[in-house]
Amino acid sequence: MSSNVVISGGTSGIGKMLVKLFLANNMNVLTFSRKQSNINSLKKECSEFSKNLYCYQCDIGNIKSIDLISKEILKKFKKIDFLINNSGTNTIGPIEKINIKDWKNIMDVNLTGPFYLTQKVLPLLKKGSLILNMGSLASRQGFPGWSSYCSSKFGLKGFTESLREELRPKKIRVVHAEIGATDTAIWDNLDGDWNKESMMKDSEVAEVIFRNITIKGSVNVDELFLMPPAGIL
Repeated sequence: MSSNVVISGGTSGIGKMLVKLFLANNMNVLTFSRKQSNINSLKKECSEFSKNLYCYQCDIGNIKSIDLISKEILKKFKKIDFLINNSGTNTIGPIEKINIKDWKNIMDVNLTGPFYLTQKVLPLLKKGSLILNMGSLASRQGFPGWSSYCSSKFGLKGFTESLREELRPKKIRVVHAEIGATDTAIWDNLDGDWNKESMMKDSEVAEVIFRNITIKGSVNVDELFLMPPAGIL
């Protein structure tokens, strides 16, 4: 029987590369994105896997939207083998200039969304299932101008560690991935001069993650910490 995978934000960057890897390994993948154009592009790129790919429009930062996508997940799957909370957003700037609307949006997308989606689909997670929460270097280190993003990612790490301990007795694995600078679209809307040539490739990051979370046996990788060879950029 094929495994079932749910990936938030699976239409771009690392999430998109993970979608392709799971599909290439004969798994059923349900993913969603806020942008319909990204959904359309993914469907075209993965047309050969159309029978195994389910794409929806959903805003992970909106509770009502998560309620709707959760109902679709419950309709499609009786069990989730992999739940990957990958969606993320960022706005940078000094603390005195952070707009409260931007702060709340970052918290909703990066922290509240993963919590609420996990809570809603938890009944589908059984013995042997795995949850991956996508963190960042900003999950363990603060950076000037990144206080809202770092706060959300530090929070996600705390949620992940508590969730891991709660689900250990049920034999559900929980993994936190702390990812350094990766060449994805998240940098396109951030002020600053970002050296993308020295960043990790999203396809290579996805391959490392995929290998580590699909390990069968007595080993669980509680945390993954991936960095560019050049270090902090």
